[in-house]
Amino acid sequence: MKPSKLFAATFVALLLCTTQAQAAEPEEHFLLTPALLAKLKAAAPDIRKLEKQDDGDGNEDERNNNLSAEAFARVLDKEPRAKAVLAKHGLSTREFALSTYAMLHAGMFVGLEPSMNKKQAADMLAGFTREQRANVALLRKTDLRAFGK
Repeated sequence: MKPSKLFAATFVALLLCTTQAQAAEPEEHFLLTPALLAKLKAAAPDIRKLEKQDDGDGNEDERNNNLSAEAFARVLDKEPRAKAVLAKHGLSTREFALSTYAMLHAGMFVGLEPSMNKKQAADMLAGFTREQRANVALLRKTDLRAFGK
């Protein structure tokens, strides 16, 4: 088995285990919408500017740890510049945090799906919540390159 396929299979297994272990988390039931994706796309350039400003500050705090969406929102609540940027685009810190986690989850599945066989992909998707499956369907038809520019 190629190393890339092995990595993909391992990652998929971990993602599936994590999904089932944390079934009560709010990010598991957060539903992305086209309107919300449009807000996130509009906010992306301003968010990247903030990230560039923060890259050189040497501040390695809890922002870099593995956080729940709720904890991520609390971190953002303490960042006045981040709150201002999000508010400018009609987003709350909680909505942004949940959206980020939902997009990451669905985006990882969409990105890895081509490396899985159809049964693996179907089995994994069946283990997702209804909202997660809807998020995957939405991201499949969305051009995500606009978020990474």
